[in-house]
Amino acid sequence: MGWIRGQDLWVRDGREPSGAVFVIRKALGNAVVRNRLKRRLRHILRDLDAPISGSVVLLARPSAACQSFEVLYREVGQLLQRLRDSASAHQIAHD
Repeated sequence: MGWIRGQDLWVRDGREPSGAVFVIRKALGNAVVRNRLKRRLRHILRDLDAPISGSVVLLARPSAACQSFEVLYREVGQLLQRLRDSASAHQIAHD
């Protein structure tokens, strides 16, 4: 399955048994900006109790570094829901 694209973030299923992988490139800003974004994303995933099974990969686009916590929270929630929906549809199609 490929990437599910949002405005500031992209998400896909990971290959690891569990956990989250954050792809935060240097183009997003200096170390302070990148680490702040990682902390926010970690907090959001913890708060949303995600991923439920398996792992998830989040790729941040440069615009994500400028977004508020609330905007990121809403987008991560929507992307995870779309990821779950597409995984369910993919599994039904292959059963």
